[in-house]
Amino acid sequence: MQPDLSFFMEVKDVGEDGTFTGIASVYDVEDLGGDVIEKGAFKKTISENPTIPILWQHDSSEVIGTGEVKESGSKILLAGKLDMEDPTALKAYRKMKTKMVKGLSIGFQAIKSAYQDVEQAGSTKMVRKIQELKLWEVSVVTFPMQPAAQVMRVKSQDDLEARLRGLEAQIQALMAIKSTLQEPLQAEEPPVQKSAEPEVDHSLLESTIQLLRDGNGN
Repeated sequence: MQPDLSFFMEVKDVGEDGTFTGIASVYDVEDLGGDVIEKGAFKKTISENPTIPILWQHDSSEVIGTGEVKESGSKILLAGKLDMEDPTALKAYRKMKTKMVKGLSIGFQAIKSAYQDVEQAGSTKMVRKIQELKLWEVSVVTFPMQPAAQVMRVKSQDDLEARLRGLEAQIQALMAIKSTLQEPLQAEEPPVQKSAEPEVDHSLLESTIQLLRDGNGN
């Protein structure tokens, strides 16, 4: 049986070692494919095996990493790591870093589900409510379909910005200290450069001159 495909997440960044974290799915939010995953649908599949393969574009022959999923409130969180020795994983890494590919998608099999007619904007449409599913994989994909989901780095963007602000403050403090230490040096006369010529023993020179004079006088 082919797994259902539900697209989620916008990739913001990925660590230099290929690690990333994000939201693999959200409960009670309709995606662009007309699916709504209800609260608790992941509970059994996560308890059976929280570790899942990460694929490239849902291609089962292109396993580019592994990840672990866990439930947190209304979200399913993913901690993934790309296999940085795999050429396809490196391609995915580069495209994620440059924002050319910004999506992740879950591949799953619906175990328990029901279709419902939903009134929306004066019309009726069919929505599938999923009560239980079997999670097979998470893929790096080109087109995300779930606007409510997002991806973060292992260190979030806020943490990164805070660290940069801290480093800037440290640099400014060091520059101020350096400037203070240099001020007295600038007020002093520059040190006299010593000559490269050998030093002269003046007492010996005077003695030699006197001997020469005495010799001329004799």
